Order: sequence, then C-alpha cells, then structure tokens
Amino acid sequence: MPVKLIETAARAFNIPPESLSESTEFRTLLHWDSFAALALVYGIEDAFGVLLGYGALNEVTTLGQLNELIATRLRHSG
Repeated sequence: MPVKLIETAARAFNIPPESLSESTEFRTLLHWDSFAALALVYGIEDAFGVLLGYGALNEVTTLGQLNELIATRLRHSG
C-alpha cells in the first residue's frame, strides 16, 4: 500500500502513520467522524488527484479497499 495513502489517512485521523495498515477499518478508529471523512476525501484528492466524493467512503471499509478504489479511479481517469 502506498506510503502516501498511509500518510494522508494519518493526517485525516490525526494519528501516527505506523498505527495504520492495509487492514485498518477506518470507521472503527477513535478519531473517525464526519470531519475526518472529509479530511480523508480532500487529502486523497490533493495527494492523488482523484475525486472520490464523500459517498465513496460508503463503498469501502478498510484502507486496503480504499487503495484499490483509488487505483481503479486512476486507471479510468487516464
């Protein structure tokens, strides 16, 4: 999983990057709320140039799945 995604998620959740992994279920994190969700969506847009939209987070539950969604969007946007 890209370090860039781990760092983006860590900033959004305000937690250390080393506490995150591919299997992290972001909705179970203590710092998960609507602000963290928006920070994650906007952070991904800035880091990867991919527009996910807030609703995209309903499609995935783990950071690994989020990584796959980003990769899919990148493949279809180019």
